[in-house]
Amino acid sequence: MSTKKVSFGARPKAAVIDPAAADAFVSGGVEQPAATLPAQPEQASSPVAEKVKLKRLTIDLEPQLHRKLKTRASEEETTIADVARKLLQEWAYQ
Repeated sequence: MSTKKVSFGARPKAAVIDPAAADAFVSGGVEQPAATLPAQPEQASSPVAEKVKLKRLTIDLEPQLHRKLKTRASEEETTIADVARKLLQEWAYQ
């Protein structure tokens, strides 16, 4: 048996990321200092302002039903999750 030892260095420190610079990079393709970003009007309907952490829902389905859902969702170019969200939202808010 080998007695080789492997030493690990210190854990890397978490990088501090400026959210405004990250958004500018994603939307514009280049990094810009936060001071040069265009002023955005604050709106309640802005996708950035309404970030919601989603909750996961797990359900058990019979294999035949799952196969049918997957086939139908594929035919309609959507996902089972999108279909389920739509149906659950309609049911919950009726």
